[in-house]
Amino acid sequence: MRRARPPGLRALRQVALALLSAALVVACGGRGIDESPGPVPPPGGVADCGQARLKAAVLDTARQWYLFPELLPPSIDPASFATVGQFLDALTAQARAEGKDRFFSGTTSIATENQLLQGQTAGFGFTLLERAAPAGVAVAQVFAGSAAAEAGFARGDQLLAIGPSVATLQPIAEVLASAGGLDQAIGPSTAGIARALRWRSLAGVERTATLTKRSFDIDAVPEANLRVLALADGTRVGHLTLRSFVSDTVGAGQTVNLAALRNAFARFRSEGVRNLIVDLRYNGGGLVSIAELLLNLLAGDQAGQVSFETRYNAQQASRLEVTRLAAQPQTVPTLRVAFVVSDRSASASEQVVNSMVPYARTAIIGTRTFGKPVGQLAFDIAACDFRLRLVAFRTVNRNGDGDYYSGLPYPGFTRPGGVACAAADDLTRQPGDPQERMTAEALAWLGSPTGQCSSGAIAGGATEGLLPGTAALQAVLLPAAGREPLQYYLPGTF
Repeated sequence: MRRARPPGLRALRQVALALLSAALVVACGGRGIDESPGPVPPPGGVADCGQARLKAAVLDTARQWYLFPELLPPSIDPASFATVGQFLDALTAQARAEGKDRFFSGTTSIATENQLLQGQTAGFGFTLLERAAPAGVAVAQVFAGSAAAEAGFARGDQLLAIGPSVATLQPIAEVLASAGGLDQAIGPSTAGIARALRWRSLAGVERTATLTKRSFDIDAVPEANLRVLALADGTRVGHLTLRSFVSDTVGAGQTVNLAALRNAFARFRSEGVRNLIVDLRYNGGGLVSIAELLLNLLAGDQAGQVSFETRYNAQQASRLEVTRLAAQPQTVPTLRVAFVVSDRSASASEQVVNSMVPYARTAIIGTRTFGKPVGQLAFDIAACDFRLRLVAFRTVNRNGDGDYYSGLPYPGFTRPGGVACAAADDLTRQPGDPQERMTAEALAWLGSPTGQCSSGAIAGGATEGLLPGTAALQAVLLPAAGREPLQYYLPGTF
């Protein structure tokens, strides 16, 4: 179901967006474009891209569309802020203090974000996990065809030092303790930037190399992690990793495809799979339309039933949208599904889990998720390559459950049949390996005749409040204003 297109606002155009994130941030993000109308020319054919004009547009838009209008300052002087970003931070300060908009609203380049959401970005091509004590950084995943893959990086490697050159390498503990941290040391997602890196493999071999950032494909559904596993009784279980809710087609009049996701389900369907493991452990969110597609592939046999509802503020309440399940040719009539998650799973990842609970025996395996039940609309001034991503809606499942600002599971998650099993990420093995700890717990739950966790449950959290976590984790998932789109949708990816 396509989202209704709101009327233009000055030179602004709108596309539906839902995270991060943040993991958004990345919903946590996940943020994502649902459709992209054509560009709107500036008034009189002349582009005014000055800070004053952009701040005025941001304020005008926020007054009409912000999900929490009661939390906006009743009066504010845009001229007292040097940049649009600083102004937007001031507008959303109260919502941020209440844990409802943790830098989910932001501004960015239209071209850069659109490229990312179509599956391409620039960087070294690996996702890093920070450890607080002792301070350290490990490689969680490596993207095929990237500079990191070419240099020989692999999951489980420990990053030891980084610097502009081999002669200026800085130990990773010093990097993490510095004001700019890992972000500043690695630099922006810009092709051509080079850094010297020293790392140690799982086998204990140390290497040093200089890597140059370049474009690479996100490869949202990596073939290496696509498997059909078997339980002890011979029951087949399909496993796939979904790295981000990105698409291979985004635009007006185009059909959201993500062929790799459809092909994965076509394989499961052809092999008689009814039980699934969907790995979202590093997925910060992305396109709402991909979340809708995944739900249709998982529960399309319940066609016509409510998949999720999208709700706006009181001023825009008439735009309430009810999205219903629709069968796809690749739909698997799912009996049980285990979602592998972590505190980097946000936005669209959480939306899919929450929406599936009413329709199949559902488990989350891992740790508490990030906590982003809200999404953004994107308002563009095309001539300025300017995009405002503003929190403007929230989603709930068929039962009206949502508002999980402290992440999944929420109190009542188990009421309709949801289960939350604790498991730790195992960097010594690949996702989908039956002996990898998260995958093993998912298989154990799927094979349990009573549907119980084998390693203990994740405690239910409050429905309000900030996500608990370490300072290092907060630094990754709750970025300062201006964090690049890559860090919202794939937190920790460089």
